[in-house]
Amino acid sequence: MAAHDTLRIVAHDEQWAQRCADEAEAIRVAITPARAFIDHVGSTAIHGLRGKPVIDLLVSLLDWSEAPRVAEALKAAGYIEEESCDHPPRVFLVKADPVTPFHLHLVPNGSPWGRDMIVFRDELSGDPALASRYVTLKERLAKAFPIDVNAYTEGKSSFVAEVLRRAAGSFGIDRLLTHQRAELNHAQTYQNLALASQFGIAAVAAISVYSSDNATLLNFALIGFGLGALWLWMGSKQRKHRSAGDQARRAVLLTSGLNARFSAEQRLRIFDQFTAPIENRPMAREENYFASRAEPSYCRLAELIEESAYWTRDLQRASAQAMRLVLVGVALLMGFTLWHAMSSMSTDTQVSLARVLVAALVFLVSSDTVGAMISHKAAADAIDDVLQRVESAAARGYPEQDLLLLLVDYNAIVEGAPVALPGIYQLRRGKLTRRWRAYLENKRTC
Repeated sequence: MAAHDTLRIVAHDEQWAQRCADEAEAIRVAITPARAFIDHVGSTAIHGLRGKPVIDLLVSLLDWSEAPRVAEALKAAGYIEEESCDHPPRVFLVKADPVTPFHLHLVPNGSPWGRDMIVFRDELSGDPALASRYVTLKERLAKAFPIDVNAYTEGKSSFVAEVLRRAAGSFGIDRLLTHQRAELNHAQTYQNLALASQFGIAAVAAISVYSSDNATLLNFALIGFGLGALWLWMGSKQRKHRSAGDQARRAVLLTSGLNARFSAEQRLRIFDQFTAPIENRPMAREENYFASRAEPSYCRLAELIEESAYWTRDLQRASAQAMRLVLVGVALLMGFTLWHAMSSMSTDTQVSLARVLVAALVFLVSSDTVGAMISHKAAADAIDDVLQRVESAAARGYPEQDLLLLLVDYNAIVEGAPVALPGIYQLRRGKLTRRWRAYLENKRTC
């Protein structure tokens, strides 16, 4: 075994980055006129990470036909060829530098092998906990196999494969679904907080009726302004998370329904909108989210729209009914209060109570409770039309233009509807699941 293959894990050396830069420049000169991208990969590329004192260089050659000449040029620069593969194409060379040895991986530009090395480096660099686990594994393997490089490498293979598998799913449908849930849950939370701040403003206005002290009234006014600013901020956050969640839903329907593959730029734009953390959330799975088992097609897209629309319609309708009950209860309470005030209270007390009721009415109007109830019902009615159009499209063999228009219309309805009230999904989940399963037993299949 060569000296540079000795298995020992050392502390990170701040000079590794500069040595890598110097060696990369020397390589560029040696292989001229060939052009290549030279990346610092491996543990030495990650600041602060313990690793083997060997610098790994990934040389991605733009014109692979020049590989034989480039390999000879590298040998002339002090490298020794240790391995050459055709599938995938790769040449592995080493340089026994007296200060820091180098491992050089010569690959075609765009090689999956090279891409995996860069992805693995970036995953470790962006996740300190993952990097710590990797160091612990390497130290354990180095102690267990101090002179067996193959066993050491094999011991890391499952860890590396898992990291790459997870990274490959970064733009996958399961991660999209997880982000969708997280963003919409955050939107719901901020909506509730905004509603609470509006209620707080109304409560402050009602309480201030019973005070005539100027200092106290000034404090109430300041509290009201503070709650108003909080309401504006909460509303902004709610809209941001709602927009990201809606974007995720559109991408999920296209990806799962039609096996759509977005460009790298588009995927990055979608994922850059996500701000709700998902690290501690269980990963959503496509199979658990949709009942359809059809192959990607316009028929599958129709099934996904139908299933999503069925649940959404019920949640919107249940939200409208719940808000109607609340409004009826509030109206009855206010009517009873007014009747009691007129029959038994003094004039001053009646005036104060009237002001409190005005504050309550301001809350109901400013929070647009009636408007939200109407919007929930309108959304449920509009989704009814979507479900009927799914049936019509099925009868006509799922024409492409009909399904694409249906997808656009359904998304527009959902995005224009208020978020379902908190707790409605949990209350309706069991009943809806049973109904949907019973429907699937007699449902048409693609």
